[in-house]
Amino acid sequence: IVESLTHIKRVQSLSNIRIQKNEDDVLSSPRLVPKKIPSNALVLSEISSEADNQPSLPLFMFSKDHRFGAISIQTDFGAIPVIQELNDELSLFDDDAWTDDFDEGMDDNAVIQKIEYQSDEPGLYIPFMKAITAITEQPKMLEHFNFYPIGNSAMISLAMDTLIQAAFLLVGMVAIINLLLWSLFRSASAVVLPQLAIGLSILFVIGSLSWLNLASTTLIALTVMLIIAVGVADCVHVMSSYLFFRRDGKDHDEALSKAYGKTGVPILLTTITTMAGMSSLAVTGMPMFVQFGFSSAAGVFFAFLYTIYLLPVLLNYWHPMQIKKTQVISASRKTGVRSIVSLLKSKMLSFLCFFVNPLAQLSKRMGLNWLLGAEWLQPLLNRIPAFVERFRYSIAIIFVSVFIICLYGATQVKIDSNLVELYSDDVPIGQAYEIVDEHMMGTGNMEIVVDTAISDGIMDPDVLNAMNRLQNTIEENYSEFIIRTNSLADLVIDTHAIMQDSEDYRNIPDSQIAVSQLLYLFNSSNPEERRALVSDDYSKSHISVQLKNAGSNEYKEFFKDIQRDINKEFNGLIDRYPNIKVQITGSFALMMRLADDISNNQFKSLAIAAVVISLLLMITLGSFQAGVMSIIPNLIPASLAFGLMGLLGVPLDTDTLMIAPLIIGIAVDDTIHFISHYRMSLAQNHNMKLALVETIKEVGQAVTFTTLILGCGFLMLTFSDYLGLAKIGTFGSLAIFVALLCDLLFFPALIMIFKPKFGQKDVEDNLNFIEATK
Repeated sequence: IVESLTHIKRVQSLSNIRIQKNEDDVLSSPRLVPKKIPSNALVLSEISSEADNQPSLPLFMFSKDHRFGAISIQTDFGAIPVIQELNDELSLFDDDAWTDDFDEGMDDNAVIQKIEYQSDEPGLYIPFMKAITAITEQPKMLEHFNFYPIGNSAMISLAMDTLIQAAFLLVGMVAIINLLLWSLFRSASAVVLPQLAIGLSILFVIGSLSWLNLASTTLIALTVMLIIAVGVADCVHVMSSYLFFRRDGKDHDEALSKAYGKTGVPILLTTITTMAGMSSLAVTGMPMFVQFGFSSAAGVFFAFLYTIYLLPVLLNYWHPMQIKKTQVISASRKTGVRSIVSLLKSKMLSFLCFFVNPLAQLSKRMGLNWLLGAEWLQPLLNRIPAFVERFRYSIAIIFVSVFIICLYGATQVKIDSNLVELYSDDVPIGQAYEIVDEHMMGTGNMEIVVDTAISDGIMDPDVLNAMNRLQNTIEENYSEFIIRTNSLADLVIDTHAIMQDSEDYRNIPDSQIAVSQLLYLFNSSNPEERRALVSDDYSKSHISVQLKNAGSNEYKEFFKDIQRDINKEFNGLIDRYPNIKVQITGSFALMMRLADDISNNQFKSLAIAAVVISLLLMITLGSFQAGVMSIIPNLIPASLAFGLMGLLGVPLDTDTLMIAPLIIGIAVDDTIHFISHYRMSLAQNHNMKLALVETIKEVGQAVTFTTLILGCGFLMLTFSDYLGLAKIGTFGSLAIFVALLCDLLFFPALIMIFKPKFGQKDVEDNLNFIEATK
């Protein structure tokens, strides 16, 4: 705790704040509150009145009703110099060597190096915030006060808590996925093998980032989610197809061969399209998103390699098919590796059954076996062709209408990021920001830096008057954002009035000499405060602007208008100060601009991703007609999420934009499997009816399994206090289930209406299912 607190450089509160007074024509800077705090009520009342009369203290140090006070803590984070090692050959006495001459000439070989500072990493803020919290949460403190921390340290500490909660939710997500894998496949191998795909792919991505010396960002959690989605989907498609052929009477080798014959090409195509979609995020040019796009694409590719090369080998030793006792006995008689594997497997399963059997019996009595075991699925899939044929036009109209409505809703989406609104109402940070915005100086801070590039340039009355006019203008025009401003101009005005002992002199003197005298007096009385307002050579200063919390979209226009006002006030000084620079800085302004730029760039990159994936679908499916028919079912799930946000007024922030790659990846996966299987069956049988029935029965089962597993898994994220993650869970799971409806209802309806032959000749297009069911 003590080490973390050493980063504190300045603490301001009512207990140590200084004010200005004119005592016998001498400017003094005494404490507002004496070191020994008086207990007399009259003296305390006089101190309170004195504080109210100070122009700079209300809202900054206390609220107008005196209910809330502030403690301002400034640290050296971002300004910690990197310690550089000295050259071993350099003598410490070289510069102190005596010489007879006093030549002051410059050393032409001298190298001037800029000071390097340590990066402003979250690891600095977290222990610091823990140290502060350890003080504020002491019983003797909580007995008298409620503390509402704001600022970078509080937000970064909250972000770390959010990451910890997200880790637990991801564990819960994986647990639900495992439970559903067991329920649907009734095999431990169906649980373990997809976990290997996920684990190895994630290990590959994180290990590669480490080897390349690239730091992991917060987006690594989204990369993990995508790998989970793609890895599970690939394995489920293979194992579902394998089980379908095993239950159809095929032996292990033949079933495995046919399963990869049906799913191998679709898995390759889905890998290519998903990698292309994720790689398109690199067009933002922002390193964080470039890394996210390429690392996600690499994770998807490695999941493909696992599914194609390693999974079939593992399935030879441990496949998702219930083994009868006779098979176990015969397997135990084998020799070599197979006998050892079979023996260990049977022993492990027997051990697990000791714990699982009671639960299985309870599940059977409650009827959960029928529900969780998907015994209802194949009978339902058998009825889909006749149902779709009867209502094909209604289904098509409904889905197209939903698509059009969602496209309209997507045009109404407001791209906006608000740090506070990203957390649920239960999180204390929201209350803290609300109190500070309503009663104090505001939660945001923006600095307008004025650099004249000339020594004593800030002492020029014209420069100070320009700063003062700018403050008055922005306070008047943007009162919905700005609570107060403060600058060296305010200090000169206050000091002038104090020294003249008259409010008539509350202005900036016309003479630069008079200004320099006032600043000299102030520097003599309070040098620490002077350094906080202006550089030592008086060439640079700044205007501090205290802001209310709002969204990045609102502040986007605000920053543009402020810059226009800056140019208007300072353009008249360019002739005297040709190198003058006046620009907006500050972490709040930087975050607002960055959030808005990220959101807009992400939106553009997703549009590019949709176009790239659509083109790849046309190319990889080998048919323009197939590509066009696959685009709309792919776009509906993604457009549904954005459309609902627009229609419900939910702002599209940086985190919510990340839903789209996940949705597109999953939707494309299922649709490509469906279309590819249909094309292959059509080429083999030349019969649309038979091809569609086989596709719905075989791929429909895998698509349903994938949707149930991933959709229920993503629902776990809705419990997050971080609404960015909760939105991913809500809209992501909704889109996953809608993608299933598109594959099982909408796409068959399109086939029945347009009867595409996908380049095949002599195809029988009799799609009459209703008579067949009578």
